[in-house]
Amino acid sequence: MIAVMYGTTGELIKLLPVLDRLRRRGIGYVSVTTAQQVEQIPDLLESFDLPQPDIWLAHGAHGRDLRTNRQVPGWFASVAANFSRTASGLRRRLKAGPGRPLVLVHGDTLTTMIGSAMGRLLGLPVAHVEAGMRSHDLRQPFPEELNRRVTSKLATIHYAPGAYATANLRGGVIIDTGSNTIRDSLDMIRTTQPLPFPLPDGPYGLVSLHRFELLNNRALLTATIQALADNAGRHNMLFIDHPVTAAAISTFGLDRLFAGGLRRIPRLIFSQFVELERGSAFVVTDSGGSQEETYYMDIPCLIHRGKTEHPEGVGENVVISSYDMGVVHGFLREPSRFRRQHDLPPHSPSDMIVEDLIARGFAA
Repeated sequence: MIAVMYGTTGELIKLLPVLDRLRRRGIGYVSVTTAQQVEQIPDLLESFDLPQPDIWLAHGAHGRDLRTNRQVPGWFASVAANFSRTASGLRRRLKAGPGRPLVLVHGDTLTTMIGSAMGRLLGLPVAHVEAGMRSHDLRQPFPEELNRRVTSKLATIHYAPGAYATANLRGGVIIDTGSNTIRDSLDMIRTTQPLPFPLPDGPYGLVSLHRFELLNNRALLTATIQALADNAGRHNMLFIDHPVTAAAISTFGLDRLFAGGLRRIPRLIFSQFVELERGSAFVVTDSGGSQEETYYMDIPCLIHRGKTEHPEGVGENVVISSYDMGVVHGFLREPSRFRRQHDLPPHSPSDMIVEDLIARGFAA
């Protein structure tokens, strides 16, 4: 039997189509969460008619998402203590269930690395979905690049989302799924829930910024929002108020920069966010996940990071800012020139993963 381990909404979103395909085939699994981001996990699972986690190794920081580095030690202590308490029972359950036992992890979070280590401590093979992504710089993005490299050492099966990722892997079983499971996630998502705010008249851009290396740098965050404000007369822009982002804006006194065409909106559930993203003229983000989404939806995207480990769309619909405000202004002058259509492989990456798990005797 398979134990599927995740801790963030990003991991869960990309695992949803894999879990959905297991469910539709009548294949059971044990769902284990570290709840790094606890607030949206229950609703996200419910919205796709998937069961709630079987094992909660933690509940974020006092029932809320982890929002600062200082909260990580306490969260990790809870994860370690609860894993120690549940490990024997989990091992027995996986070995007793149908199919060979396996721990399945995803992506590049702390949970990815922790889950891989826990799988090895249980004496079980580990499969890594979205394996092989690299920036080739341990400092950017941190700790994601480190998490991926460690996980690649611990995993025995690697599901790589394309030739670039496949080429970065050495050892173990390597399967090129051709594309990222987020492609299947986007196909699953359609919402009829109304947005809690009116959309602008005409085209709009969507801004989603929440990485600590940006939010902890007052000068960089100020310059970034100023660049957006400078271009707000040219484009309407909806700026998502992630809790960590809103806190940084308030701390640095940057509320004054939001006016006219640059409007703050509340954080949305993922299905609402995707529909807002689908309708946008362009996206400005520091999220690798959103970068991938814009690639599969053919939307111009400015990835506001020093480096990205995601090759999807780079040099096509995706522009990397490298925190250069000249690049930011250049993109915002005419984002439509970066709109591209992409030819995608005909097969579903999630189907490939599930079929491979079945063929190897892990899913039955």
